[in-house]
Amino acid sequence: MSILFKTISTFGVLLAMSSSIHAESLYSINMQARLIDSDGDGVIDVRDRCSNTEKDAAVDNYGCPDVSEKLLTVQLNILFDSGQAIVKPSFYPELKKLADFLNANPASSVVIEGHTDDVGSSELNHSLSQKRANAIADVLVDSFRIRQNRVKGIGYGEDRPIESNDTPEGREKNRRVVAEVFARQEAEQKRWTIYSVDQNSSTAYKSY
Repeated sequence: MSILFKTISTFGVLLAMSSSIHAESLYSINMQARLIDSDGDGVIDVRDRCSNTEKDAAVDNYGCPDVSEKLLTVQLNILFDSGQAIVKPSFYPELKKLADFLNANPASSVVIEGHTDDVGSSELNHSLSQKRANAIADVLVDSFRIRQNRVKGIGYGEDRPIESNDTPEGREKNRRVVAEVFARQEAEQKRWTIYSVDQNSSTAYKSY
């Protein structure tokens, strides 16, 4: 009986030591490093197959850009008053054509891109282009009843010129608004977190 008790006690000590070592490993420097999301795309490094994803890009479960089929690219002929981000009603017919296309393709989404020339500070141009892209997106949602989750505005400021800013003609072409329409998957995209369990890998970690 004494031998059995000693055996059980020894097994219990070994089990406790094993659990302690395992628990400690979860907080090791190496483990913490593997749980970091270096490029900020929502996928931890241990699962990330594309380590330098562009900021705010849509990604799949492995941190790689989520490729969508582009259906339409159109430059919107919408003019704004200097320094302003209000869409005048006279330009609504231009947006109605875009809204009609979106309604005819209900599994699509649109990104409104705002661009400027290089006159003024980079910060001001970026802010203004974002406000103008958002203003157009708001008109699509509020006036043409396109669902908000199908419309996104992005302001690029002066970062993506299509012509030289050295001439008035070039600057005029760079002051543009572009609508990019993409096919959109209906299924909600699942995302990995530190609580996810990868059924096909022995490197899944779960924190309690």
